[in-house]
Amino acid sequence: MSNAPCVVEVAAFHGSTHQKRWHSCFRGGSRRECHRFIDRVVSEVVADDPLVSVIAQQEARENFRVIKLWGGL
Repeated sequence: MSNAPCVVEVAAFHGSTHQKRWHSCFRGGSRRECHRFIDRVVSEVVADDPLVSVIAQQEARENFRVIKLWGGL
């Protein structure tokens, strides 16, 4: 993993076609910090059944991505 600054983006689905668009939601000093942010957010997704919670958390995790900021922006 790199120690370069990164941005976490979250997917949002727009319009009747549900086109996926990415929006910045967190800026971290490293990839590790960004992945910890995603872990914190996803851990709040819970359900009554533990198996359903795990599946829901995995589906939620798929709507995030980490982008490296080039040049330390």
